[in-house]
Amino acid sequence: MFFYETTVQETHLDVFGHMNNARYLELFEQARWDIITQNGFGLAKIKESGQGPVILEAHLRFLKELYARAKIKISVECTEYNGKVGKLKQEMINDKGEVCAELIVVFALFDLKARKIITATDEWKHAVGIK
Repeated sequence: MFFYETTVQETHLDVFGHMNNARYLELFEQARWDIITQNGFGLAKIKESGQGPVILEAHLRFLKELYARAKIKISVECTEYNGKVGKLKQEMINDKGEVCAELIVVFALFDLKARKIITATDEWKHAVGIK
């Protein structure tokens, strides 16, 4: 499991004073980019190989409000990868250890030239945390 830490910014808020629903997706995506970049599959590798991540489904649950300046950590865990398609579970956790949001994404490795989903390479599996 991988963790990404950040702070809720004022620009993330909606008129109710808590984090806007679209910003959750943005922060979850930042965490996913951070893990694959740290594991050697960042933007440079994507441009070089012509292969990169694609999200096929996203299921987001809001569990607790998040406010400005809240310190959060986001977990990223690959829960399965069968054939060409995998699942990632992400949780957004506040400084009290409470899960504030949960995201399950179905994802795959996409060939940018062929414009199709391809079988996961060993490098890609490593990037998403499959040993």
